[in-house]
Amino acid sequence: MDSLDIGQDESVRVLYVDADRSYAEVVQTNLSRLDSDIEVICTDTADTALERISSQSVDCVVTAASLDTDTGRGLIAAVRERNEFLPTILLSKDHETGVDIEATASGLSEHVALRPERESFEFLATRIEALVGAARDRRRNSVPTDRLKRTLERTTDAIYAVNTAWEIEYINQKMADRIGRDPDDVIGAVLWEEFPTIVGTELEARYRTAMETGEPASFEQYLDSPFDYWVEVRAFPDDDGLTVFSREITAEREREQELRRSKAILENVHDIVFVLDSSLDVQYANPSAARARGGPVEMRGMNILDIVGDRIPDDDLERFREAVDETLSGIDGRSDGGPAGLYDFDIQMSFDSSFGGRTFDVRLTPLCEADEKRVLVVGRDVTEREAAQRQLERERDALQAVQKVMGDAGLSTDERLTRLLEIGCQTTGLDIGIISDIDGDDYVVRAVHPAGGGISVGDEFNLQSTYCEAVVATDDVCSFVDAIEAGKETHPAYQEFELQAYIGVPLAVDGERYGTLNFSSLETRETPFGELERAFVELLGELVSTELARERSRTELEQTNQRLESLIEAAPMAILEVDEHGDVLLWNHGAEEMFGWSREAVIGQFNPLVPDEKTAEFEAHRRQTLAGERIRGKEVKRQTKHGEELDLLLSTAAIGSPDGDTDHIIAVLEDITPQKRIERSLRELQRTAQRLTVAESTEEVGEIVVEAAVDVLGLKVTTIWEYDTEEDALVPLNETRAARELYGTTPTLTAGESLAWEAFEAGDIRIYDDVRTHEGRYNEDTEMRSEIVVPLGRHGLLLTGSTASREFTDRDTDLFRILAASAEAAMVRAKREAELREQNERLDKFADVVAHDLRNPLTVAVGFLDVATETGDEQYFDRVRDAHERIENLIDDLLTLSRGERPIDDSTEVDIELLARQSWEYVDTDDATLSIAESLPAVRGDAGRLKQLFENLFRNAIEHGDVDVNVTIEALADGDGFAVEDDGDGIPPENREEVLEHGVSYSSNGTGFGLSIVAAIAREHGWTLTVGESTTGGARFEFRPKQSAFDDAC
Repeated sequence: MDSLDIGQDESVRVLYVDADRSYAEVVQTNLSRLDSDIEVICTDTADTALERISSQSVDCVVTAASLDTDTGRGLIAAVRERNEFLPTILLSKDHETGVDIEATASGLSEHVALRPERESFEFLATRIEALVGAARDRRRNSVPTDRLKRTLERTTDAIYAVNTAWEIEYINQKMADRIGRDPDDVIGAVLWEEFPTIVGTELEARYRTAMETGEPASFEQYLDSPFDYWVEVRAFPDDDGLTVFSREITAEREREQELRRSKAILENVHDIVFVLDSSLDVQYANPSAARARGGPVEMRGMNILDIVGDRIPDDDLERFREAVDETLSGIDGRSDGGPAGLYDFDIQMSFDSSFGGRTFDVRLTPLCEADEKRVLVVGRDVTEREAAQRQLERERDALQAVQKVMGDAGLSTDERLTRLLEIGCQTTGLDIGIISDIDGDDYVVRAVHPAGGGISVGDEFNLQSTYCEAVVATDDVCSFVDAIEAGKETHPAYQEFELQAYIGVPLAVDGERYGTLNFSSLETRETPFGELERAFVELLGELVSTELARERSRTELEQTNQRLESLIEAAPMAILEVDEHGDVLLWNHGAEEMFGWSREAVIGQFNPLVPDEKTAEFEAHRRQTLAGERIRGKEVKRQTKHGEELDLLLSTAAIGSPDGDTDHIIAVLEDITPQKRIERSLRELQRTAQRLTVAESTEEVGEIVVEAAVDVLGLKVTTIWEYDTEEDALVPLNETRAARELYGTTPTLTAGESLAWEAFEAGDIRIYDDVRTHEGRYNEDTEMRSEIVVPLGRHGLLLTGSTASREFTDRDTDLFRILAASAEAAMVRAKREAELREQNERLDKFADVVAHDLRNPLTVAVGFLDVATETGDEQYFDRVRDAHERIENLIDDLLTLSRGERPIDDSTEVDIELLARQSWEYVDTDDATLSIAESLPAVRGDAGRLKQLFENLFRNAIEHGDVDVNVTIEALADGDGFAVEDDGDGIPPENREEVLEHGVSYSSNGTGFGLSIVAAIAREHGWTLTVGESTTGGARFEFRPKQSAFDDAC
């Protein structure tokens, strides 16, 4: 129900909404007690509050912040949607904190924090009265505005208003309907931004002038797209902006334009037009009437008989008068100014005009205007009609002849062109007809009529010497009937051939200029070429162009067919055509090569590629193709004449048969058998790679690789070698049965004795078409011819071969390389896993040794420390110190061992004598001595690691020998390496291997790690270490570096 009624008394009805009934009663009681004019009604939910507002008169809504099923904010938003004037107050109680006033600001009139004090309720009552009073004032002020809006909405004009910033403040429904917009969508928008198409127009200029000057403006304006209509605009400026009244006048302007067009037509039409009243006085005469009569210009008011009576034969004049009378008597009395009778009268009259004797067709039409009967008289000059009729008959006969020539399928292009020229000559009355082929300035006669007239097919002229130069220059019809009158007496064509009359049109073939069609005569022509004759020559030009285009197309088609046939025959794919029954119509050379059947054997027979078991598939393909669904690259299998199964890609398309039906099928079959074999090989190689990933040893890798070489790649003579770092050789790992049969015993390959080793050292794949032509092969009498050698990094070599030359294709090579890559990765992984297993075993043993050896000295240190503490005897502290030194030595050795064996990446040439003497200085040698023989070999290695090697050897000799032990370093007898020996107690033969293991020591002073460190460093350098007995019975350690390392150092 509407609230805030202007006419109601000063009492105020407040709707208070609160789920707390007790608190609501307190608010109701206090407000009623403070102001008797305030009536409070209470409700507890938002829904019931909205129902009360709809059914009762309410002046203000007060709501608690929190309700049972809603919030005060939600209620306020719902109220504001229903009534824009109704005040709303959000009440927060004294115990409520954190009410988000900003979040509830939409539609809220005021927020009041209510406390139990009287002053708080007095403030609430005051705010209610103030808000209700203000709302009633706004409602009263809105009544005149609403009344004005209703008035503006009723007007027939489209109205809108803008403020001084050109923002649209109002738009009535009429204007909204005209522009097809909702008023709410445009109000507030800037006029120029909302309707950009009027920017820069006269409309914008007039609006801005009216706004700037304050003067009203009235004008008519056409609005372009998207509006496209005429309007009458009245713009009224004031201090607040501009109000525009717009009335659409499109229909009025169109009527005016129609009247102007009608008048223009009457003023310029060649027909004679009169309007006569019942007395035969002229009410209107157009300029053509005056020109035909020869004056006067103004005939209005004159009697028609006085104007034409002496120019028309008596019989025609009498028939005219009778026609006028009968026309007037038939008028039915209408007064709309239009034709008033059911029938017009048509008569033909002769008239002696100012241009001579003419014949007119005259039509009389009854008119009725303002209750006055009138007659519209229109006369058309038809003097040339008979001549035109005769010309039409000639044109008709010519067209029939042209139709006959163009429809005669038995004519060749040359015959058809000659016949068309003959018809052109007959129709134009000219003697010579020529079709020219023009290229630049070269003019060549393509066809001519009549033959034997001095110009022949193939004759060549310069274009500038022919009348056709004007046709080419203008690309249009050119003609004249008298060469001298046309100023052609100096033209070469006139000088040489005396051609008097000429008409020519340009010819174009496939959109490009070809030449001209022209007719000429040695005699002048009596009459100019009429429009029909020019149109007929142009028609002949179109037909000639069409025939020339057909000839070109036939020639190109023949050439294309020849190329296509050659292409089909040369194509490596099988191409065949079958009819609707499946019989073969085309069988190219590729099909013969692919399937084995000759063309003669299959043409006219049912497709041999469709055995009984493939009939259903063939039918499915046929139906699909003839339904317009081409088959593109479908994989199928077909058998050759000899039973070999091929993998093929099938593509089909429907083509037309000679009878015009699309019921033949062209099929293209591409042999993809090699690709499919490769795919199968790749899948098998993938499975082989998966098997290799779980191989636990290089031996197992070798078995898998040679098996795949035979079963997957068909490479029956295949061998795999593994590189042995200690031997510096490629050791056979596995081979195929055929390889064993061929080689007998597969050899171990070393440096410099085979092509395979060269490939291994270079790290490059080698392919030999015939190994017999290459120096350096392992076996000079080998039966092998072709070989593929693929290094497996530094881990080995994979080789396959054949006893035939040039046996291996690129596909074989690529697949073999893939197998080799998988083998290399598997060998790396297998070796790494073996090393890890060995390392783990060493670490386990190492951990046991560490736990045992560190525990002993630690126990000693702890025990003597306790004794020293109890007794105070310093000698026990010396024992503790000795135990600590023992622990320190163990830790140093353990740190060295913990770093593990590391590859020597950057080796240098090392002087053993110098390095040994430096190492001796770092060892507590007491009374021990060092002797170094002459001519020690130099080696390549890591100087830092070798220094550790000597330090541990020296320390081992001192710890296990007497204090005056002598250590000697000398070259081995064969010069291949060096030895370190002492004159101590030596190592028993049965212990000489285990002393190199971690934690093994036969001395109470040793850590048990020194010699294991020596062995690790030797292995890092690729040396062999042998433990033996010196000449004095002591220990002897012999080191033999790799030959290559020793040679390089030497």
